[in-house]
Amino acid sequence: MKLPIFFRNQIEKTENKLGHWDSYVRSLYVTSLVLAGYFAGYEVNKLAPIHATENLIGALWAAATVLTVYKDHSAESQKSFFAVISAAFLGSLIAVAYLLWLPQQVWGLAPVIILSMLLSQVLGFPDRGRQMVSMLLIIVVFSHISENSPWVNAGMRDLEVFVGAAVGLAGGYFGEKMPGLDDD
Repeated sequence: MKLPIFFRNQIEKTENKLGHWDSYVRSLYVTSLVLAGYFAGYEVNKLAPIHATENLIGALWAAATVLTVYKDHSAESQKSFFAVISAAFLGSLIAVAYLLWLPQQVWGLAPVIILSMLLSQVLGFPDRGRQMVSMLLIIVVFSHISENSPWVNAGMRDLEVFVGAAVGLAGGYFGEKMPGLDDD
């Protein structure tokens, strides 16, 4: 059975891309950045040992942030860095306000999510509204599974985001100068 022409063309394009060594260099580079973010996030969580599970999840949160911030060009990484930090900080403030002053029910959380999305648009970064909501939700989850105050949970999540964002920013800067990371 012969594959349709579209699929054959896609397979050929993929084979051509993987025939260039920069694809492998980029894959190794991004993997090393993610691992650096993970280990840095884990070490930061050890500074305030709260719960081992939270340390692992916090390390993963930092690693995921690396992928959000890292871009192939340092200027793009820098823009992303500041947008991510702003969104995370606002999301954590909204989470703390929700946890301290509103009823802890899903119906109480829904309007807070809507307001977070609207606030991100009013402040001029609508593409980061989902990130604000993600931060809000992860802090609410951590606050329900740990005995720490919402302020501690928010502070730790902000610190993890900052660590991951810093690794992503450095990765964008150094990656731009690294041979083998040519533009696609």
